[in-house]
Amino acid sequence: MAECSYPDNTSTLMSQWTDTITVSTINMDTMELSHKLQSLPTTWPSLFNLCHFLLAALAVRKEVGLSFSRLHPLATWVATITAAFAGSFIANPLLGLPILSALSNEYSVLLATGSWWVVFYCPGDLGYTLARNKVLYLPLCVMKEIYRAAKILGGITEAATVFPEQELLMMMIGLVKGNGSGLMRPVTLLVCGVWSPAQTEVLTMSVTSKQCLVAAVLMVADRSGVLPSAISSDMVYLLIVSTFIAIKLSSLVAQPVDPFQPLEQIVAYLAFGGLWDGGRGGTKTQTKTKTKREIPLLETLLS
Repeated sequence: MAECSYPDNTSTLMSQWTDTITVSTINMDTMELSHKLQSLPTTWPSLFNLCHFLLAALAVRKEVGLSFSRLHPLATWVATITAAFAGSFIANPLLGLPILSALSNEYSVLLATGSWWVVFYCPGDLGYTLARNKVLYLPLCVMKEIYRAAKILGGITEAATVFPEQELLMMMIGLVKGNGSGLMRPVTLLVCGVWSPAQTEVLTMSVTSKQCLVAAVLMVADRSGVLPSAISSDMVYLLIVSTFIAIKLSSLVAQPVDPFQPLEQIVAYLAFGGLWDGGRGGTKTQTKTKTKREIPLLETLLS
């Protein structure tokens, strides 16, 4: 009598169950790491603010130099405060808040002032030397990039309360919060007596502004439900923080990189006249010829 054989699905079920557990574990690890990164600036606000203020003071000193600070200490202090609270200075009026409310936290202002003094006027220039040492400078930059991602997310959240369903405005506030010091740079230089309107993010967008803009777009897209369901919010945030840190460390340890440049060149070629100009053989510049008088006016009158 023939026996009926049934397919053994045990191995298939075990494989699917193992894959499910692995994916769930990865998702839980990603969620836990993302939540930790988001909570770090709120858990240790003074530490992250100190890193931000020190880097702002270092940027101002790099712009103006040590000799300028000896002659104009007030200007360097105002420039440091402007750079340190630049995101709030720009975003507050856009959100309907008073501009000076950026300085409402007196402890933060004192911390920024202390950072300014350490960078510019510490005896023996010890503060600047230690802050510029790579052993301390690299962790400062890493913490600043973690803080930057949190600021972008916080700016988008603030904008959503004032401008609900206005994704473009959320992206704008997120960009301002992420790189306010870069957008405020012409004003910071003007405080120190340097008028340089050509050094604006509108004319020459820095890598920092580009990555903040892309991060704001991704966060708003995730908030609006545009991204695929397989990509979680925690995964997006972890990717943004990792990219920020990688780009910053590459500029400090190796060569500065602009990962957005190839895409910019393709878009400029296809959408902003590059393809059309190339088809016409390139743009031609016309030179104006100046006409010269063969006989001066005085000689004409005397003849």
